[in-house]
Amino acid sequence: MSEVNVVPLRPFDDAEALAFLSRHPDGRIETSVSDLARQFRWPPTKLRRRLATWVNAGHITRQASGRGRIVIAPAVEHADPLPIARPSTVGETIAPPMGRASGADTPRSLETGRSAVAVGAAAVLFATALGLAAIGLTMNARFAASFGQTAEAAVLLAAIGLAIDVLAVVLPTVAVLLWHHRARASAAVAWTIWLAALTMTLLAAIGFASTNIGDSVAGRARIAVENRALAERIERLRAERAGIVETRAVGAIEAALQAAQPGAQSVWKATGGCQDVTLPASGRACATVLQLRESLATAERRDVLDAELRSAEAKLASLPSITAADPQAAAAAEIVGWLSAGRISPAAHDIHRLRTIGLTIAPALVGLIAMLALSLVRAARRQS
Repeated sequence: MSEVNVVPLRPFDDAEALAFLSRHPDGRIETSVSDLARQFRWPPTKLRRRLATWVNAGHITRQASGRGRIVIAPAVEHADPLPIARPSTVGETIAPPMGRASGADTPRSLETGRSAVAVGAAAVLFATALGLAAIGLTMNARFAASFGQTAEAAVLLAAIGLAIDVLAVVLPTVAVLLWHHRARASAAVAWTIWLAALTMTLLAAIGFASTNIGDSVAGRARIAVENRALAERIERLRAERAGIVETRAVGAIEAALQAAQPGAQSVWKATGGCQDVTLPASGRACATVLQLRESLATAERRDVLDAELRSAEAKLASLPSITAADPQAAAAAEIVGWLSAGRISPAAHDIHRLRTIGLTIAPALVGLIAMLALSLVRAARRQS
């Protein structure tokens, strides 16, 4: 077991460094990362990454020996590489191990590809978390402010809602970092506070979603009821209008009635203007007048029905074509029942509750999503 004592004139490349570690004259090397990085003229971060890669590839073994030092030795399957020159003199170059470069390129390219995928997924997760955080902060702050009776109270309540949401977003990452730093008690406190903040965030999100979704569904229900009522009324008016066969105008019938009245002069006074017809003779004299009066009433009713039909149709055309208060919930309930062959038959209000839960729980999980994104970034760095 020996200390490394190499002072090269230039930084080692990867092949030279691996060859030196695999074929050190003393077999095993006990040193620190900072000393070995100084010997190779590498940054410590680069050396740590290379050591992790070579250990995973099975070229060397690495063990901690205490006080920040490590012991590096060649792995069993790589214990007898090709001979190389001993790097003990200043400026002496090291022959890279033959036949290893092509074999090491493939794992490195795979690791690079996996790291790129991990970083891309982390970026998508983090962008999603930022979007959900902005939505959740705005939603909960507005809902909290709506309880304020004055402007000052609304601002204070909104600030409290924002603070709670920030805690729900940040605390998962803080708790994980504390756990990695072995501050287990502090991590437990952070998770406890996060659960309390998450509960308040969920309550605020449920209130906001229920209020707005409930108002929207109620508005759609009102329009749907009005549409159905108008459609039924139009149907009744059309049916009554179809039973009227009188085509003459009201004015024409009134003129014909005026012309027919002199024919009933003999019984006009006795029947009160052909209003009280009780005798057969008066009935015959007033027959034309009575018929015209009936036609006049029919024509007037016809004109009223036409006006009502035009008004109802115009009002129906101006309303949105909404026939159901919550078509999404109704369709989802029908689909679930169809897919389960009737074994599961949820009602529309069950789907409504499930949708509310989904819309409220997504912004509340921002902290966990951000924590996953950071974990992916750390994993990608370890691989690279």
